[in-house]
Amino acid sequence: MASPSSPSRRLAGSLILRPGAEGSLIPGLPDDVAAVILCLLTFPDQSRLRATSRAWRLLLSAATLLPLRRSLRLPSRHLVCLFPTDPSLASPILLDPAAPTAWWPLPPIPCSPQLYGLANFAAIAVGSHLYVLGGSHFDARSYPLGHPLPSAAAYRLDLALSRHRWERLPDMHIPRGSFACAAAPGGGVVVAGGGSRHPTLPSSGSRTSSTEWYDAATRTWNMATAMPRERAGCVGFVAHGAGGVGEDEFWVMGGYDRYTTVGGVVPNDLYCRDAMALGLWSGKWREIGDMWVEGERRRLGPVAAISAEDGKVTDVFMLDGDDIFRSGNLSPICL
Repeated sequence: MASPSSPSRRLAGSLILRPGAEGSLIPGLPDDVAAVILCLLTFPDQSRLRATSRAWRLLLSAATLLPLRRSLRLPSRHLVCLFPTDPSLASPILLDPAAPTAWWPLPPIPCSPQLYGLANFAAIAVGSHLYVLGGSHFDARSYPLGHPLPSAAAYRLDLALSRHRWERLPDMHIPRGSFACAAAPGGGVVVAGGGSRHPTLPSSGSRTSSTEWYDAATRTWNMATAMPRERAGCVGFVAHGAGGVGEDEFWVMGGYDRYTTVGGVVPNDLYCRDAMALGLWSGKWREIGDMWVEGERRRLGPVAAISAEDGKVTDVFMLDGDDIFRSGNLSPICL
């Protein structure tokens, strides 16, 4: 039994034990015990049970649940969202690793009947929100149909709500697909580069060096300093305190910036070996240098950055087919 001064008792009391409250959280149990039980539910159960009562809705909200889990020193809960196909045509699927058999379908993104085939979009989680940004789509009214167009659309879904629905946000200033994207400090999102290209004719596509960030408080996109050169097919993450004066930086790695031809006929992308970092305070880009030597590798796969308790990036992992590359202290080595 929790003590009278336990975090769960104090929190449950602030939610329930006041005039107008609807009784106890779970009849027959002390509120502090009931709060711990509800806190340990898997995400699908929490999402489904929020509608039980006003008290449960308040307790199972992100604003209450996350501080309570931290005060109880429970391990952080990570959710996995899968996009098996076009999110405007099929439902993304959410998985709570604590309940590996409980798949939770999310609603598809609202789409226009003239647009289909969305690909190369960015999906990123910021707090309790899931963002889907940009991408390349095909316009059913255009010809030829095989020529993709970059999208500036932005959608957001709040996982803390009982009824999930996608909210259409203001469009990005620059349409882009296959771009670098990361969660910025303060609850925003920063994006850079991207474009859209024909699947077999790289020279017919578009590329951009533009950078912008979304301010969740004002619901606006703001332009930032552009990268030194155009880059698409890149990935990004935020490294806390990676700059020379402890500045948070937005790292953009890999991708392609130019193209050449094979035999003077067939277009062929030229992949970048270097990385660039944008100081989120100074607004200036700096070049990181080559990540690997000529001939070692050319492409860059999906990247995951691992942060320590203080928020500083300690390792960067890259998936390349069946191989995993690790960048210890941001110095790439192959596992």
